[in-house]
This record gives sequence, structure tokens and C-alpha cells, in this order.
Amino acid sequence: MADEDLEYDISFPPAAVSDDEKEPVVILLGWAGCKENHLAKYSSIHEQQGCITIRYIMPTYDIFFHTYKARTVAYKILELIFDLNLEGHPIFFHVFSNGGGFIYRYLTEMVASQRGGQVGALQIVGCIFDSCPSRRSLIVGMKALLTSMHHEPFLKRYSVTFFFGIMVLFNTLRSWLSWLLPFGFLRGEDDYYTAMKKDPSRWPQLFLYSRADKVVPYRQVEDVFEARKKLGVRVLAVAFENSPHVTHLVHHRDLYMHHCNSFVKSCTMTGYIR
Repeated sequence: MADEDLEYDISFPPAAVSDDEKEPVVILLGWAGCKENHLAKYSSIHEQQGCITIRYIMPTYDIFFHTYKARTVAYKILELIFDLNLEGHPIFFHVFSNGGGFIYRYLTEMVASQRGGQVGALQIVGCIFDSCPSRRSLIVGMKALLTSMHHEPFLKRYSVTFFFGIMVLFNTLRSWLSWLLPFGFLRGEDDYYTAMKKDPSRWPQLFLYSRADKVVPYRQVEDVFEARKKLGVRVLAVAFENSPHVTHLVHHRDLYMHHCNSFVKSCTMTGYIR
């Protein structure tokens, strides 16, 4: 479904929770290379628990080369909540890899900057992070892009690898070139990683990550949630031992579903007080 160029999908639960309660809304933000049928498998977890789900996947090219567009996407997602008359519902985010994290970063900043207004009054009660966040770098970017292209022909993957190799050479001069290049991850200051640590929101966060992740270093995820704890955020973290990047549901289905369902239920019951 399109809403002024915002391509998204929405699903409603089979039956309403009750006449007096408003169903939780889970907004899922996909990873680079994610397909709708991939993200739908995750949204079904929440739909089975009576949640409304909204799924959005930022185009892969934009994730890697036009990350600034994540700000516009974040604004449109907030607009969409009001257009669909969902502003009175408890809202969760389910964020996948840094592709989803780029959007989430701006969502939280926009909500925090509009406290006292309609957006600031949204009932956001929690966020689930799957395989993120991490620092932005050429190495992480290359690994993520190649992972998203694992079904593509060898020649195409080889060309992308060569292209990134050229970019690595340019990166040695980034202190002089960063102001000329539009590529966000070539800039010296990793504002995204810092922003995720200093995220102005204080709603609970669940981190699902793996020590076997070859794309996002698990210690960077741990550094983020430790920083969040120091800010007083209620943090839950689950470290898997053997699942690759954004495949925890595939390798640990029951455990993954259990943690997601328990987290959403807990946050919905206890609520979040700003």
C-alpha cells in the first residue's frame, strides 16, 4: 500500500482484543535486502497476539547511499499513525539491523522534540531491536550489502565488492572528502551510533542479537544497551550463540517468539510513563 510515496503494508489481527481496549500497534522496520514476505513472518508473531502491524522496508540503495532519506521516512511514518487514526493505541517498534535503525533514530528524535504536541503524546511503550545497532563503517556496510545480495549472481556480488574496495581507498582521504560526498557512512563522526546510545526516549527496549553475527559486532550492541541502562532505561537482552545476522527467528523460533510476546505483553500491561 502506498501513502504519498511511502510504500508500506498493514495487517489487522483476526479479532479485536475487546471493546474497551485498543490493540497494540507494532511498526516493523526491515533490514537491507529484506523482502515483504520476510518481514511478514515477523509481523505474524505480533498479529497472533492481537496486534495491528505496519511493515516498512527502506530501499536497499537508500540505506547504503542515501541514508539521509531515513529522516523523511520517519516523518511520514509518524504522519501515517495519525492518518490511520492509531494515535490512541499503544505503539511498539520492531527494528531490524541498521537499515531499520536509521529510521528509528529519527523517529525517537522527532517524538522527543515535539513533547507537548500531538506527536510527543503518542503512546510509544517499547522497542525490539534485532541484530542492531552498530557503528557505521565501510566494513559493516560491505558485509551488510553482500549479505543482502546472497541470492544475487556471482558477477553482481563481485562488482559490488570491487566497488566497495574503491570506496575503501577513498575512505583514507575522508577527512578531506567527507564534506563532498553524500554517503553518510563515509563521514568521520559516527553520529548514528552515538545517537542510539543517547536516544532521548526512555521506553523499555529488548535487544535480540547473536555472538555469531558477522555483520554487526555483538560487543557494539552490548555497548549500546549498557549505555541505555545507565540512562535508566529498562533493558532486556537476549544473546544467541549461533544464529547469523537477522536469522534468529529461523534458528531459535520458539525462543524468539517467546521473548517478543513476553516483552510486548509486559510493556502493554505496565505501560510506559514519560
